[in-house]
Amino acid sequence: MTTSHIFFIPAVVLAGAIFGWIYGRKMLLAEQQEQRNAEARKKARRQQQDDAA
Repeated sequence: MTTSHIFFIPAVVLAGAIFGWIYGRKMLLAEQQEQRNAEARKKARRQQQDDAA
């Protein structure tokens, strides 16, 4: 094992952690937005049903 492994392996692990954090956050925000949209659609449907009744 060469000394380059001492720098290469932690750099790859760090890059993976950063990549996962960035894309994980994007996925979390997209999921939260989808939940808000679903709740807004449900609320609109309930409002329409209340108006029709």
